Amino acid sequence: MTSSPLARRLRPAATLVAALSVLALVATACGSDKVGPNTTHIITKTAGAPASASSSSAAPSTSSSSKPPAPAKPVHVSLKFGDGQTLGVGMPIIAYLSRPITDARGFAAATKVTVNGRPVHGGWYFERKYGDPGHPIEADYRLASYWPGHSRIHLDLPVKGVSAGQGLAFDDNLTLDFATGISRIVTVDAATHKLTVTADGKTWGTFLVSLGAPATRTRRGVKVIMEKYPTTCMHNIQNTYYECGIKLDQRLTYDGEYLHAAPWNVYNIEHGIDSSNGCTNLLPADAKKLYDFLDVGDPVRYPNANGQLMQIGDGYGDWNISWPQWQLGGLYRTS
Repeated sequence: MTSSPLARRLRPAATLVAALSVLALVATACGSDKVGPNTTHIITKTAGAPASASSSSAAPSTSSSSKPPAPAKPVHVSLKFGDGQTLGVGMPIIAYLSRPITDARGFAAATKVTVNGRPVHGGWYFERKYGDPGHPIEADYRLASYWPGHSRIHLDLPVKGVSAGQGLAFDDNLTLDFATGISRIVTVDAATHKLTVTADGKTWGTFLVSLGAPATRTRRGVKVIMEKYPTTCMHNIQNTYYECGIKLDQRLTYDGEYLHAAPWNVYNIEHGIDSSNGCTNLLPADAKKLYDFLDVGDPVRYPNANGQLMQIGDGYGDWNISWPQWQLGGLYRTS
């Protein structure tokens, strides 16, 4: 059929309108990021990437349906010793944790220790602390060898917010400043029944001792003076005796090994007879000299005593663990 002149004039215009409509539709689908009444604007963000935006027609928001992570349980750290003390060269830095953890690497990495202002490289060793529900974990810090004498030691422990394992985080920062005085090291020789003290590398004195009897042996290994009492009460492990008024006592183990005066045991001390309940018995005058000279933190070595090897949990038994083993971290790995 032949079209009229009017139809022939309108056909190009209709074609143009249709083409423009298609272009408009394509522009809306491919190029627009405006939010219309039937679209939801979703912002997603991943670690290490900036936020990005996209439009999704009538899509529910995934961010509004996800639950926030549970807050980390706090792990509180406290220190045994406070600022300003002077301690022996064998004393480790001792920290207590308020709950068990599962990861000590961040704790170890955050630790900074200086001796006389210079950084040193020591290590933490973690162990269970029994009988203290509020502090079930103990962490001790030491170097490969004793602290140097006559030194200032500073600990910086900025661990607040540091992970202690999944769902756990440390909740405080700590610092500590203490000093060492004379480098005093005690050696007790079970073969000669003599106790020798060196001070800054020179012999200060030698004293006679009586050690543990065969049934109540003295532990061998390295101990550290834990505390001092002018007088105390003592009992043995078997609880077969209980005695008060024992004088000039320097504690070496939790279960009651001491350096102390033993006026009732003078004959055995002078004749090299081991007859104590595990303690190191001293003549009263010698015990007084040692009580006045030695201090908390001084190491006391028993290289050949007749008892079992001193363990870390028997007292401050840290020096009985080799340095390579210490660096592993004990209960938790530190690297």
